[in-house]
Order: sequence, then C-alpha cells, then structure tokens
Amino acid sequence: MNVMSLSLIEKKRRQLIELAQMYGFSAKETIQCSQELDELLNKHLKEAVLFHKEKEDKPCTT
Repeated sequence: MNVMSLSLIEKKRRQLIELAQMYGFSAKETIQCSQELDELLNKHLKEAVLFHKEKEDKPCTT
C-alpha cells in the first residue's frame, strides 16, 4: 500500500477536523473537504483490493 496516499488521507482528515471546528459540519467548506477525503479513501481502498487480488492470483512458486 502506498505510504504517500496514507499521508494524504491523514492530512485531509486533519483539515476536515479543523474546518468542522471552524465553520461547522454543514458548511460548504467542510462538506467539500469531506467529499475530497471520501475520494482519497475510495481510491486507496480500490488500490488495496487490487493489490490483494493480484497477490492472490499469482501462482505459488515455491
């Protein structure tokens, strides 16, 4: 799994918390950031699923 994507996810998560504290949960800035975090999480999960699927599909060479 990509360490960089996890770093971006964590950075976006902290940004979301700050925006929610500053503007509230229903503010457009908070919602937009939340949607961006969702996209990062979905991308990361898709990559993780593909990685594990490829790993399972490889024949055992031992």
